[in-house]
Amino acid sequence: MDEGNNYRLQTLLPAVSVGLLTMAFIVAKTGRDALFFQGKGLFQLPMAYMGIGLSSLPAAFLYVQAMKIWGARAARVGIIVFAAAVMAAFVPFLPQMHYSVLLSLFIFIPTIFGPLFATIWLQASELFENAPKAVAARSFSRIGATSLAGGMIGGFLSKGLAPYLEPQWLVFLGALITLIAASAAVKTHRSFPLDAGTKRERKEGQKGGVSIAFSKRYARMLLLISMTGALAGLFIDFQFYAAVSSAQMGSKGNASFFANFYIMLNLGSLILQLFAAPKIQDKLGLRGGLLILPLALLGGATFVTAAATALSRSVLKVTEGGLKSSIHRSIWEQAFISVDSSERSVVKVFVDGIGARIAEGLGATLLFVWLMHIDTSDPTGLNTGWIAWMLLLTAAVWLWLTRNLRLDLVRGSSAAPCSAK
Repeated sequence: MDEGNNYRLQTLLPAVSVGLLTMAFIVAKTGRDALFFQGKGLFQLPMAYMGIGLSSLPAAFLYVQAMKIWGARAARVGIIVFAAAVMAAFVPFLPQMHYSVLLSLFIFIPTIFGPLFATIWLQASELFENAPKAVAARSFSRIGATSLAGGMIGGFLSKGLAPYLEPQWLVFLGALITLIAASAAVKTHRSFPLDAGTKRERKEGQKGGVSIAFSKRYARMLLLISMTGALAGLFIDFQFYAAVSSAQMGSKGNASFFANFYIMLNLGSLILQLFAAPKIQDKLGLRGGLLILPLALLGGATFVTAAATALSRSVLKVTEGGLKSSIHRSIWEQAFISVDSSERSVVKVFVDGIGARIAEGLGATLLFVWLMHIDTSDPTGLNTGWIAWMLLLTAAVWLWLTRNLRLDLVRGSSAAPCSAK
């Protein structure tokens, strides 16, 4: 197999895995949201995010321990199969609409899909670790586009099935698609066996400790950027869900709405990924590309503080979701190629799997305290103006941290010798 065909296969296989996982996530999330946001689901949202933050830490530690025992590749397949099995196990208990079950499902899906997406993107980083920078950039852009296409297909699938299926069956369908993603990951492993067999996996497990990995400034900066971005996303999500809850559409109405929203979001993101992302990275490189999302949110948050309308908040949600899923995602994942291969799995899981969820938990605690001191009987009466100011501050900090990471790359820090443009 020549080098060009090899790179195409290296792109195709992880792209299929990422696309399937994104499809499963959107389908399961549509069913989850349709069930959860009936009644006063909005006011349970801070509690749910606190639960996500608390559960992410032990989940990531268990996953890292599994990598140390069985190796990164076996742990990757194992966690995907585990996620599918647990989602399917929820389905028989969802029709009763018990608060504890709905809350547990709401927490479980993002808690488990965080490590799932992290480990599949790690698979791509592993395959392109020694590839030329231009080849890796193009391949990651295509993998990102496939992810968005998977999300769009998941949205269309949810929309088509919503009138005929209760939302819990969308969760079950998401579990089935997740199982298919596990088989795609196995195919990738078999097509690209590691050099020296399992020696490298053992090396990753033994050397890639948390304290060693995060003793380096580059890894700490990635962690802080991830946490700040997640906090900004939480504030945007809460305002969006507040608007949805006030409409009181019922479970099937909610399912149809969320399906339509995810279709439009992924379609817009896919267009950006296909036509804008490659040109942006060619011109700005990794350093400049990471500045686009925080800059856009800083401008959007400034507009929302000046004109706090439902339309401005919806536009901000679409902007954040569209850029994060397209341009930002593919460039962000390339930042982990510069992390030492023996530490990359640990850094990736803790940055995107733990740090982001802890930040959301802290933000949710703030929202919970606020909701304790206001009248929650009417979602339409919520004054979320202060959230726009918090978002403005968070976006400014995010931009500052990303600029510092950019300076690290420019200086050619020890952790990122080859990721700068």
